[in-house]
Amino acid sequence: MEEFSVEAQQRLGRLEEFAIEARERMIKIETRLDHIETNMATKADLANLSATMIKWIVGMVSGAGLAAITVMTFVLNNAVPPKAAPSASPAPIVFQLPPTR
Repeated sequence: MEEFSVEAQQRLGRLEEFAIEARERMIKIETRLDHIETNMATKADLANLSATMIKWIVGMVSGAGLAAITVMTFVLNNAVPPKAAPSASPAPIVFQLPPTR
């Protein structure tokens, strides 16, 4: 019985040490969580971020499309040299024959 009593007291001592360590760790965790809560995003923050991202994406796609159309227009207008305008037709050659009798 004495062995059981000694063993139980040892276990109890270890449990008390564990409880003190666990309490200290819990305090650290709670402190960390309190700090995290102040920096967390709210639903309003996420909604605002989503709207801002949509605006940027629409703007970038529109700008890229406009730039592509501008480049295509420039290339298509300048890539093929224009056909030379036909010059004025040369004066016709006129043969004058002496009058015959």
